[in-house]
Amino acid sequence: MLRVDHHTHSTFSDGRSTVLDMVRAAAAAGLRTLYVTDHVRRDTDWLPEYTAAVRAAAAQAGPLTVVCGVEAKILDTEGRLDLPADLTGVEHVAIADHRFPTPEGPVAPAEIADLLAGSRIRSDDALDAVTEAIVAAVHQVPTGLSAHLAHLFSVLPKAGLDERAVGAARLGRIAAACRRTDTAVEINEKWRCPSAATAGVLRDLGVRLVAGSDAHIAADIGAWDFAAQVLRAQRAAHPPFGTSDAPRVPGER
Repeated sequence: MLRVDHHTHSTFSDGRSTVLDMVRAAAAAGLRTLYVTDHVRRDTDWLPEYTAAVRAAAAQAGPLTVVCGVEAKILDTEGRLDLPADLTGVEHVAIADHRFPTPEGPVAPAEIADLLAGSRIRSDDALDAVTEAIVAAVHQVPTGLSAHLAHLFSVLPKAGLDERAVGAARLGRIAAACRRTDTAVEINEKWRCPSAATAGVLRDLGVRLVAGSDAHIAADIGAWDFAAQVLRAQRAAHPPFGTSDAPRVPGER
């Protein structure tokens, strides 16, 4: 699990290291696979240059496998993703909960926190909306691309919600959708989510867990602390942690 970094950013979006520098850092860290997942929106116009840069860096990666991915936010409770129409050269999508999905579209988490504080919405309704959006989003990934849920539930504390309140029923719905679509769930190093407890429930329900540094500089690639803690918790709860749980890479069998 920790030899694959599913979530990194370069200077093509908000990272501070070039794609080539990230690839070199991943190789130096002893990783087997690096996913480059720069942020995109529907109006992103630099994908041809980005995919070309990832291909060029991959050609210099030696035994390291480099996967060209993008990170796209969930827009609404129907699960629409903020993706450009033309994804030529892209292999993978990191599905992100950067803003709070509503039927009308994404809103700032602080707005939800204000509504909750004023008792204008119920926490259960807000959690249902997030769950509905996630379940729908994993079915919105374009055909032929692999996907994972990035920093699952990172939006909750920003909106004044507690991950522990998600509950077994909602996690069960998310897990079922992940199994049906072969969507993994990321243990995110930067945002330290989801919790080890949530990760354990999802794994028990048959969801693949993967690690993502969310690195914005090359030095943070493959530098695990939180993800290693979660992995240790999974090993303790489910010995042995076998090779069947290894993340799959596009093209691998």
